[in-house]
Amino acid sequence: MISKENKNKLQILVIVTGIILVFDLFTIVSNIYVSPILDGYGLPDILIYLKTIVFLALFIISIIWVNNEDIKLPKSIMKILLYVGLAIIFGYFLSLFMYKYVLLLETTDIIKNKILNGNPALVFDFSGINYRTLTYLTTIFSGFNSEIILFSEALIMQAVLYKLDRVQIIDEPTHVYDAFLFDSKVFPLFFGLAITSFTSLNLFLYRFDVLGSIEMAVALLGFAAVISGIIPAYKIFKTKNNECTQSFFIGTYKFMFIIAAFSSIMYLALFGLNLAFYSLDRGTYRIIPALLSLLVSIILFIRIHNILKLENK
Repeated sequence: MISKENKNKLQILVIVTGIILVFDLFTIVSNIYVSPILDGYGLPDILIYLKTIVFLALFIISIIWVNNEDIKLPKSIMKILLYVGLAIIFGYFLSLFMYKYVLLLETTDIIKNKILNGNPALVFDFSGINYRTLTYLTTIFSGFNSEIILFSEALIMQAVLYKLDRVQIIDEPTHVYDAFLFDSKVFPLFFGLAITSFTSLNLFLYRFDVLGSIEMAVALLGFAAVISGIIPAYKIFKTKNNECTQSFFIGTYKFMFIIAAFSSIMYLALFGLNLAFYSLDRGTYRIIPALLSLLVSIILFIRIHNILKLENK
């Protein structure tokens, strides 16, 4: 458990996440009102909302902990959340790089095959398409989601993680919990959920329509939540028959409980979206991993809830 003596360090985290959140909001506003509108939505256009949600959660958690003396914050959970934030920055950076590369390839293909070697009557139409694409790229290069800003965000997050390793924690008594409270099936279920949630992602497209972008956003939110629960599940799995503090036990299980509840909601929505796709004759195999992810999330939710009811230290 993080000691309240580290309040100043957590205030730095509030400032850092707040600044990143402001840049993300500016990026969303820029995408809506400034950047040229292209056909469909690229993966970065979806990931920026996921990145904003993650850093909004970090910002809120940090503020609540700093301003409320009764809130207990396990160091391990905070570290996992920061790693998720860092992974989101890397993922967004990679998606932005690949999307810009694909757009440049499309532009060069249009210039070579449709302007220079194509129908001269369509030169102005294709030139207009290229102009919008190149304007979109220059807007990104000079915008709030440029590579230099994302690189700076990653460096700052790494520095925050480095500082977190050196924060003081409260000395707490340890307990040996009964073996049945360490559900040995939670970790395998989380691992299996990570696999099914990954296969529910639409990885074969780089540009989406409105429904496709909503589906991808929901799937990415669920996948990000599930991934953040694997390490806590493994720690609980390894702690069986060993001593641990009450805050570690309760905090870890509550964190996994929240993840299971959130992923249940996400995969219920994803399964519903896939049913809608089938009604529109756009159904795919992703309805199966979405259903499996929903069922596993509900099972995890029930099992973890039953364990939390039995904790009595």
